[in-house]
Amino acid sequence: MHDYGLLTLLPVLIIIVLATITRSSFEPLVVGILIGCVIAYHENFLNKFIEHLTTALTDKSSGWVILVCMMYGSLITMMIRGGGTIAFSNFLLKFVKNRRGALLASWVLGILIFVDDYLHSLAVGAAMKKITDKYLISREMLAYIVHATSAPLCILLPITTWSIFISGILEKNNVVPAGQGMYGYMQTMPYMVFGFVGIALVLLVVLGKVPLLGKMKKAEARAATGVTVPPEPSKVVEEAEKELEFVKKSKLSYFLLPLAVLLATTVYFDFDALKGALIANFFTFFYFLVDGALSLRQLSDAILKGFNTILFPIILVILAFAMKLVNDDLHLVPYVIAHVEPYMSRALFPAIAFLTLATIAFLTSTSWDLYVIAIPLIVPLAQDLQVNVWLAVSTVVGAGAFGSGSGFFSDSTILCASSTECPPMVHALSQLPYALMALAVSTVGYVIVGAWMA
Repeated sequence: MHDYGLLTLLPVLIIIVLATITRSSFEPLVVGILIGCVIAYHENFLNKFIEHLTTALTDKSSGWVILVCMMYGSLITMMIRGGGTIAFSNFLLKFVKNRRGALLASWVLGILIFVDDYLHSLAVGAAMKKITDKYLISREMLAYIVHATSAPLCILLPITTWSIFISGILEKNNVVPAGQGMYGYMQTMPYMVFGFVGIALVLLVVLGKVPLLGKMKKAEARAATGVTVPPEPSKVVEEAEKELEFVKKSKLSYFLLPLAVLLATTVYFDFDALKGALIANFFTFFYFLVDGALSLRQLSDAILKGFNTILFPIILVILAFAMKLVNDDLHLVPYVIAHVEPYMSRALFPAIAFLTLATIAFLTSTSWDLYVIAIPLIVPLAQDLQVNVWLAVSTVVGAGAFGSGSGFFSDSTILCASSTECPPMVHALSQLPYALMALAVSTVGYVIVGAWMA
């Protein structure tokens, strides 16, 4: 394995710096991929750049993500144009009487929609915008609540797309016997420090026990003047307002039934989000058509509009996947783990492993990809140091959840920003202080757990 030294870290560091300066997502990713290709492939960098983009478009994993995003986009758009989200928002407004109630309702709805983080980000964001706008809550705050209740919750429950995916990795790497993946995953759940910390921190922010910090404080001050949406996405807001023209009648069932079908079919097909989304789209299309919610032409337009709405997030996901391929060729994860391994002891292993992998996950905006690479590396290290294997696996899972929730270009960040009409970098930077707070508290938690179990 070729050792590129510190140059291994250069592409991701450049991406983070450029993204912070420009508050943009697209350009920093393109620059980072190009620089990574130059480092890894030298004069052949352009061919490899094109090859990685092509792979990102055609790879089975990225293709699955693209299709799921498209299906979710069309489903949510049909629910919006059919009046389902308006009906649900109006229903909640009967019970929400103040600002704190709106914040709590956002947190509770985030807890209730737990099966998949993509669905969570799109559905909760779409449902809560009207309510949080009424009580002058910034879209940055809504995006944070939606996002921060996503991955932490998914890793705390054994009936999510996350737990199913990780269960499969445990079986493939012989951590557990075939067919015992979910049993193994459940052994890790008591040690999911980041999951517990993440969910609790959001609630404390909602209740006002944790103060407003950094850009979030500025966003809430702006929202208090009546400007809840960041200035940048004005065109998106205008288009969103036009959606109301399509609503003939609004029914609560136009929101609840599509979601119920989606959740039920996803669970029935062994947590296959794509099959669930396809069936939910078919159901919603024919239900709205028969019930007169939308005409055939309007439904077809809604599906295409849903695809179009999710187009830019999909482009960012493709670029992020291409960047992941470059990082794989630079051997980023093995490089970092190899350099921190000498400092690991039985007591400090959980904290060091979590902090190291969380940093990688943040810099690369990865989660599931990290699990594939890191679990086979971390488990043998834990066994050599006689560390509880389930505790070790939990550090990897928590680190991936942190990357999903804080990474500037993670698919979850991009989708959450899209659903709340908050630009990705605006959302990423405004939530960053709270993400770092969760990281720090979780690291301390792993220090305590590690010392207790040593």
